[in-house]
Amino acid sequence: MPAQTQHAQYPFGMIALTILTVFLFGCTVAPSPGGMEKILVNEDDPIFDKRFQDLSFHDIDTSGLWIERGILKPRENIVIHNNTFAELVENTRNAVVNIYTSRIEEKEMKFGVSPNDIILFRIPIISDIFDIIPFKVPIPYNTKGFSLGSGFIISEHGYILTNAHVINNATDIRVVLSLGLRDYPAKIVGADRITDTALIKIEPDHFLSVLPLGNSDNLRVGEMVLAIGNPFGLRHSATSGIVSATERVSPELSQKLVDFIQTDSAINPGSSGGPLLNLYGEVVGINTAMVSQAQSIGFAIPINTVKEVMPMLVLGETERGWFGVKAVPLTAQKGAELNYPDDGGILVLEVQEGSPAEEGGIKPEDIIVELNGLSLKDFLLFRRKLIGLAPGQEIHFKIFREGETIDIISVLGKKPPEESVNSGLRIKDKGDSDIR
Repeated sequence: MPAQTQHAQYPFGMIALTILTVFLFGCTVAPSPGGMEKILVNEDDPIFDKRFQDLSFHDIDTSGLWIERGILKPRENIVIHNNTFAELVENTRNAVVNIYTSRIEEKEMKFGVSPNDIILFRIPIISDIFDIIPFKVPIPYNTKGFSLGSGFIISEHGYILTNAHVINNATDIRVVLSLGLRDYPAKIVGADRITDTALIKIEPDHFLSVLPLGNSDNLRVGEMVLAIGNPFGLRHSATSGIVSATERVSPELSQKLVDFIQTDSAINPGSSGGPLLNLYGEVVGINTAMVSQAQSIGFAIPINTVKEVMPMLVLGETERGWFGVKAVPLTAQKGAELNYPDDGGILVLEVQEGSPAEEGGIKPEDIIVELNGLSLKDFLLFRRKLIGLAPGQEIHFKIFREGETIDIISVLGKKPPEESVNSGLRIKDKGDSDIR
């Protein structure tokens, strides 16, 4: 049952300090390599919600966790008038929340004395050498920090989606709703660093407004969208724009596992975790990053990607399953060489020794035609499915080999220590580096 909420006396001191921090030092908008790598808060900390820790992927069904729309098409176009965006904001803003966190941050302190610090004047060449030589040793230490971000409610019982970097290493999370001056303590159900998504939970004393999830695969370049967030602590700000591109890889993010929606709708510090909405009022993405050197270039995580990893978020288990093959999208030329009668598919290049792929009977130059009944003509969809696969999950492949179609069943394992944080099915796409 909903727990008694705490009132506003707590957040405003914290909010003021957080906003000041943002204006002076900036706020995390995109997960930098240094900012998301280290885990400084143990999973035994009270900030984590452990209600589902004893369940497995076979025990849960997340289909009822959110309201889903936008699956059927075609749909009637929205008539644009002077109040189109105003009505959209009014209909959706109650489900958008502001998130304030206290968190642990790692910083470095330089210990030691450089000769240039005690010499009263610079000596040509010698002083330049002193600048290069690391006389001062960096010593890491933990300190307390603050951050702000945004999120949106997907369940009337208090489940909220946001970015993983918004709540990264948090020790205290406060959620402020749009109506009234009240805050709710929140706990982390699960956070996935690869897709930069997180599910948090509050215990409200009333049913909440929710946002329905749309279908990001139906987005068209040039389609109008709206972003709502908490930029620089300015609560529930709305910005409009268009979908500038899809299937983007952000130049400022280290991982290349998520195909982003690019938009010119402004995404500023503090807007991270807020919803990107289509004109039907459906969430098509989670606002997550901006290009700091550019103007009007922002990125959102496609909501269909979030749906794939939702079971991982609910269970708080985001380790990817390991299969052990290296593969590339099949080219027409290679398909002709292998007498493959169709187009599309994934070509296996290598099979790792002792891997689930080898045990299942996968061989080099096999063409993977289907995964769990999903046609692999859509490479983007295939890659997204891989992101949501965990160790122990059974997978069904349909393979084309030497003129025959073969069914193969395998169980994903846990990655060996030398493997990286992904599904173990390494894919090269359009000349990019390996993507698993």
